[in-house]
Amino acid sequence: MKVELWGLALPEIKPGDNLPRLLVESADASCGGMRQGDVLVVTTKVVSKAWGLVVPLEGVEPSPAARRLAARSGLDPRFLEVVLQNSAGIICVVPLYVLLEEGLINPSTLSDREEAAREVVKRFPCEVFTVSREGEIYSSAGVDSSNHPPGEVSLLPPDPDAAARQIREEIKKITGIDVPVILSDTEYFLPGPGTIDLARGVSGLCPVAREFGHPDRFGKPKFGGADLVAHELACAAALLMGQTGAGIPAVLVRGYNFRPGEEGMAAYRLSPAQISRAVKLIIRHSVKVLGLGWLWRLLRLMA
Repeated sequence: MKVELWGLALPEIKPGDNLPRLLVESADASCGGMRQGDVLVVTTKVVSKAWGLVVPLEGVEPSPAARRLAARSGLDPRFLEVVLQNSAGIICVVPLYVLLEEGLINPSTLSDREEAAREVVKRFPCEVFTVSREGEIYSSAGVDSSNHPPGEVSLLPPDPDAAARQIREEIKKITGIDVPVILSDTEYFLPGPGTIDLARGVSGLCPVAREFGHPDRFGKPKFGGADLVAHELACAAALLMGQTGAGIPAVLVRGYNFRPGEEGMAAYRLSPAQISRAVKLIIRHSVKVLGLGWLWRLLRLMA
């Protein structure tokens, strides 16, 4: 068995560019064209650029709420205004600079240019984690300034599943081939320093391997098998995409035996109310099993 990854280089994308056609042309040049059974992973950034979801910060007037957050966080109030306009609420603020000063973030493990890494953290001393209007969790509502000219940020497509479906349909019109599309986005990996790529939108394949309870090699129903396939493919593609100046915003995956599906990522997303309910149930049952001492230790840890 073999899975191949083909990086699809593109020119700098501008608003109004025909992204599906450019992807098809790049695939023709890189790997002999798209084939039935391939999977296409595309960064949300390049979709945002093609769709004109780009905001010049010089034209943004910060609200009082954005100015208050800026005074407390050290972030640009114009940037925060764009974040607030594109989120349903703030979950938390991660004090990156404080963690760096406390030695909880070691810049030498994140970059071989330690001083440059420190400068980046000084420019962005906090990271604001938000809930999008679709109920997804993003850092800074997905508002991104990387790989943009200074003073410019991009917004995520408002419905990543619909965006993936549109690209898939347009590619099918051009090639006659139905290629599943995954829209990927880079996020912080909170259990440890660093980032990881996630699938934000999916069209044409089942995002999760539905093998929970299938028999294992000894015939027992397996506690597992619900692999997050779409996220795994996004991570694999990120090995070629890179995060700086690679110029490869899309990757064609060939040889992976996926399960076709039309539900997208939205079908697997918990609403804020469901997340709140799940947290309450976890706390309640933890106290039931571990006793009140567990809750007291948790509160002391969070203090």
